[in-house]
Amino acid sequence: MDDRRPDPTQAATWRRAAVRPVLEAYAASAAVDAVMLSGSTARGDADRWSDTEVGVFWSRPPTAEERAAVARPAHAADLRVVTGADANPPWYDHIYLGATRPYGLLVEVVHTVTGAVEETLDAVLGSCQPDGPGLDLIKGIVEGREISGVRADVVRRWQARAATYPRELASAIIQSDGAVEQFWRWRMLVDRDNPLLLAREFMRIGSQVLNLLHALNGRYCGHPSAFKRLDALEDELKITPHDLAARLRSVFTLPAPEGAAVLRGLVEETYNLIEVHLPEVDVEHLRTHFRSNRQPLEALPRT
Repeated sequence: MDDRRPDPTQAATWRRAAVRPVLEAYAASAAVDAVMLSGSTARGDADRWSDTEVGVFWSRPPTAEERAAVARPAHAADLRVVTGADANPPWYDHIYLGATRPYGLLVEVVHTVTGAVEETLDAVLGSCQPDGPGLDLIKGIVEGREISGVRADVVRRWQARAATYPRELASAIIQSDGAVEQFWRWRMLVDRDNPLLLAREFMRIGSQVLNLLHALNGRYCGHPSAFKRLDALEDELKITPHDLAARLRSVFTLPAPEGAAVLRGLVEETYNLIEVHLPEVDVEHLRTHFRSNRQPLEALPRT
C-alpha cells in the first residue's frame, strides 16, 4: 500500500490519540484477530465535526457483552450497542469519549468476522460484484491504519489485495448504476413548486455521477456519505469533468433550470469519459435512458 499521506490535521492528530485506548482494548481480546482505525481520522483529513471509525475483526461472532466490555478499559463515557448480537454481520456500536452522547467524541465501531471479510473480497474483487456495503468495507480497509492484533498481517494482506482495483469491477459498477433515470422529473417538481423533492432529485443524480467517477478512477465507494469534501474530489479523482466541485455546488445554488443544465452537462461529460476509458461499457444504452424526456399532458393524446 502507498503510505505517502499528507500530514494529518490537528483534529485528526488528537483524535488518533484519544481513540488509541479503544483500539488497544479490542486488540487485547483473545477472540479478536485484528483492529484498525479508519475514516477521516485515519486518512488525516478529519475536522472539528469528524467522528472516528474503528474496525474490529473477530475470529467468531462476538456476544453483545464482549463488545460492551471494551468500554471499561477504554474509559468510555457512554456506550450504545446499535446492532443486536442476533443480527448478521457487520454489527455496530457507538462509544462516546470524554462526555456522554451527543457531546463526546463518537467512535463508530464496526464489528465483523474475519471470514466474512474474505467472502466479501472474493465477491467484490474476485467475482466483480458491484455490492455497495462490500465496497464500503473495502474502502475502510484500504484507508485503515494503526492496525494491531494477533492477526494484523491479515488486514495488510487485504490491503495489498485491494490495492489493485479490477477493471472488470469498474465496468460492472457502471453498467449497474450508470443509467440515470427520469432526469425530466426536475421540470415536474418545479411546476409543483416542490423544492424539497427537487433537491433530493438533484442529490440522487449528483451522487450517481460521483459513484460512476469513482469506479472510472478505480476508487472504492459504495455510499453517497463518502462524498464529504467536494474539493478533495479533484485531488482524488484524476478523470473527471472540469471544475467538478464548483459545478456540483452550483447545481444547488442556481435557479432550477440553470442547475439542471449544469447537472445534465456533468452526466453527459461523465458518459463521454466512460466511453474513452472503458469502451467495453455500452454507453449509448446509458445515454438513451438519460435522454428520455416525458412530456406533460394537457389532454388525452389521439392515436
